Amino acid sequence: MEKYFKITEVRDRGWKGSFLSTLFYLFFSLVLLALTVPDSFAQTGRGKAESLIKESAVLSEDGNIDKAIEVCKEAVKADPDYAEAHDQLGQMLLRKGKYDEAISSFNSGLKINPRLRSAKTGIGFALLKKGDLKGAETVLKEALMLNPYPSTAHYALGLVYEKLNDYDKAVNQFKEGIQKYKSGKK
Repeated sequence: MEKYFKITEVRDRGWKGSFLSTLFYLFFSLVLLALTVPDSFAQTGRGKAESLIKESAVLSEDGNIDKAIEVCKEAVKADPDYAEAHDQLGQMLLRKGKYDEAISSFNSGLKINPRLRSAKTGIGFALLKKGDLKGAETVLKEALMLNPYPSTAHYALGLVYEKLNDYDKAVNQFKEGIQKYKSGKK
């Protein structure tokens, strides 16, 4: 009888042990999968492009615009259909003073997402820097039609009106931009 109980105990522990082992294995596998999926996602396509865009922003803040441009170009290659990658590249090119390249990059982003207001604003700044004041005015007004809140578009339009010697409109745009900025609309 003693042997019977010992065998039953072993069987009970064996069944419970294998059930718990299986449960532990499944839990461990799910945890491992959850930890590795984002890393593998970041290595291709959109995830990689997003990661590179963040890297370019850090480089830009550190003043390394040339490296930021290289990283943005990698982001565009990683996901050519990611409008924000084209926009970020345009922003970096604009900061570097490469206005025609910036406009081209912004236009690539706008082909993907015609409502990309930051690209329209970027084109407006580039045209302003190139001296095409009427073109800048038109594009910046389009940007504000897409989204009337960003202070940067109001600021750029104010600069355009200032160069056109229309000081009343310039002051109004600067005031509007300051008001939007104070309310958190950058």
